[in-house]
Amino acid sequence: MSTSKKDQIAQGALTAFSQFGYSETTMDSIAEIAQVAKGTLYYHFATKEELFWYVVERGVKMLIYSVDSVIQDETLSLEDRMKSILDGHLHFFSDNRELCFLLLSIFTTDEQRNQFAGKLLTNYFTMMEGYMHDLKEQGFIRQDADIQTLASALFGMVGFTALRKQFRNEPVDIEASRKTLLLMLDGALLE
Repeated sequence: MSTSKKDQIAQGALTAFSQFGYSETTMDSIAEIAQVAKGTLYYHFATKEELFWYVVERGVKMLIYSVDSVIQDETLSLEDRMKSILDGHLHFFSDNRELCFLLLSIFTTDEQRNQFAGKLLTNYFTMMEGYMHDLKEQGFIRQDADIQTLASALFGMVGFTALRKQFRNEPVDIEASRKTLLLMLDGALLE
């Protein structure tokens, strides 16, 4: 299956943003990395900001998709579901290094940009918080655990675990990382 021009541009932009950062990335560098003419780039995206948010939104949708199927699989035990959720996150961040850098760096000192980034991540957090709320109601999560904090901590723990490995050019050992992350979540989960 061939990649659409818009997807080709988005991949080039992701590479540029992760290599150079937002402020140092230019539409020229994106066109060069994506191997498209500037006219083609501007046909699909009027501004660098529009393209940046398209790439971030696309990445968040990929993350949601990678985790949602596990959440919906009620045939798995709670422990197996939690392992699969952690695995889904770890594989996602490990397999999408550039996207990992971008998602974990989208918040800045610009309040308007932070609000927009928060809106894009809302679907992910709504999904995770809904799932964790259901587990809490079913008695699998401690009643004194704050669900919003738990969902945020999961995202941060897994994302920064993968990011640190990537900065050190080390492979993400899914099994070892999962074991440690489960130990950290264990205080919130009830048997």
